[in-house]
Amino acid sequence: MTATARILTAVLLLAACACGQTAAKGAPDGGPDAGSGSGGDAGSPITATPGSWTWVDFPNSSCDDGTPTGVGVNTSASSSNLLVFFNGGGACWDYQTCYQLNLAVHGPYGNAQFQQQFGGAGPAGSLLDRALANSPFADWNLVFVPYCTGDVHAGDNVITYTKGTISKVTHHTGHANLLAYLARLGATFAAPGKVVVSGSSAGGFGALLNYDSLRKAWPAASVYLIDDSGPVLEGNAIPAAIRAAWFSSWNLAGIVDPLCGAACHDDLSLAYPKLAQRYPNDRMSLLSFEQDQVIRSYFFLSATDFQTDLLALASDKFDPVSRWHYFFLSGQSHTMLGGPASHMQNGVSLVTFLKQQVTDDPFWATQKP
Repeated sequence: MTATARILTAVLLLAACACGQTAAKGAPDGGPDAGSGSGGDAGSPITATPGSWTWVDFPNSSCDDGTPTGVGVNTSASSSNLLVFFNGGGACWDYQTCYQLNLAVHGPYGNAQFQQQFGGAGPAGSLLDRALANSPFADWNLVFVPYCTGDVHAGDNVITYTKGTISKVTHHTGHANLLAYLARLGATFAAPGKVVVSGSSAGGFGALLNYDSLRKAWPAASVYLIDDSGPVLEGNAIPAAIRAAWFSSWNLAGIVDPLCGAACHDDLSLAYPKLAQRYPNDRMSLLSFEQDQVIRSYFFLSATDFQTDLLALASDKFDPVSRWHYFFLSGQSHTMLGGPASHMQNGVSLVTFLKQQVTDDPFWATQKP
């Protein structure tokens, strides 16, 4: 298989796994609980029925095609705590990857797409399912951030890609969208006791890269990171050409440089110790299969090399921080939060691992083969 074919196969799997696992099963019911949220100014609170999924339009946001997008919210009547989840769906950085190979999901993504994906029932069996047994998030406020910008939620750039006489204006505005969302999310959830920043696959990368922005939005809260299958590997384990394309096409420096400066252009994993230094009391976790077939192919790594690089990342960046742990499983599968109850390591279920993390359990610990 050629290198291009390996990337195509990997990222199509990335889109299918990350999006499918967070979507509700079955046809949407189209009921009012899954409808569009109330309008309002950029900084006005969101009005929604507690316990039901509601779509909220953000006219000042955009998918890759320039159409506006938004977020899904499921508010709580009993808790101030907040979970923000970034969805996955591939990545692209030029005309070939975006429009010939279609390596990332495209817009539009609005109320119609949200209702098709979520309906009134929500994502059954996933981290966002209030009925998930033993879930620590059963009564939390929930926010679902869809993905349609091709930039792992980290871009702030509008760029024109060309192929011969064909031109495509592409809005890599995932990070810019998040900043727009925060204006109203901050007004809606003014004083959460706890905030979890999470995501799967491309959304896992997005959760990490946007963590600092979300952390600053709620400085008085206890904040936690749950990164599912978005490992920012050390050095050239993420190939230099891919990193350079991300910085050029997405304006990745806009989100990376305020955190860790130019050094991160050569090694994105330096974001981890910078976050540890900036937020020494925060608990963070990384979830991954040791030979994840999607991420390893995306970075042109063999199964063995990916496992080596993943374990090196964990040893170098996570093990030295007492409040950071990881949950690794053997195998080549991809993402866990679509069905956390089905994953167990050393007799500890993933649901229990996450509950220990966000309840500040002193017995929370790394689980690995």
